[in-house]
Amino acid sequence: MSKSRKPLSLLLIICTILAFVTAGEGYAQHNPRGSGYYLIDNFEDQEPGELPGGWYDRDGKHKLTEMSPESQSNYRYRVKRGPRGNRYLHYEGTMARHINYPLLNKKRVNLHETPILSWRWRVHDLPEGANEKQSGHNDAAASVYVVFDVANYVLKKLPVSIRYTWSTSLEVGTTGSKLFNKQKIQVVESGRGKLGEWITVERNLLEDYKRLHGGKPPKKPIALLIMSDGDSVNDTTSADYDDIMLRSGK
Repeated sequence: MSKSRKPLSLLLIICTILAFVTAGEGYAQHNPRGSGYYLIDNFEDQEPGELPGGWYDRDGKHKLTEMSPESQSNYRYRVKRGPRGNRYLHYEGTMARHINYPLLNKKRVNLHETPILSWRWRVHDLPEGANEKQSGHNDAAASVYVVFDVANYVLKKLPVSIRYTWSTSLEVGTTGSKLFNKQKIQVVESGRGKLGEWITVERNLLEDYKRLHGGKPPKKPIALLIMSDGDSVNDTTSADYDDIMLRSGK
């Protein structure tokens, strides 16, 4: 009996050690289960060097991994593996291209139950001269958008969204508006002080929507989008994204 327990005990010890060793960039990998979480992506099941599976173009019409090689080359987002095995999404370039993770068709997504949007990001290089409030300089090293709805404005359909940014020049807490006030900008990180560091961001989408747009958002957002760019100021930028999820406020 004692002999059969030894291999099991040894296995448990090894697994415990591996859990710490492979935490990746100083953080344990999130793979939450249960009704209080919805994991959007942590990129752990994806191949390094590839476009992220499950993500689409800006409008959610074309899956990135199913595009032609020529179209794929326009997207500078690739899965990378860190020195400790952690996988994450990396961007490096100048071109402005959103990538879209659809949420409207996900049964378990309900902002009234899981209002906290959480993610990690790391910026390596900022686009010099960028300023989200100036149309000719509207770039950001890293942006996470949540698109809640589509509204009509002068015969145009515009997305109602919140854009969270790591700004080159605007202070943390700064807000702004674009697209006839349908896109609200919220600066959640800024400048060079934390370049090269993984930063965890948590935002209460119900509270932010009420404060920025007024009223109550739909239970299901249309999509979550990511974009890094420097095309307006013609400068390169580099950033990483990881562990994107929705969770309850409890």
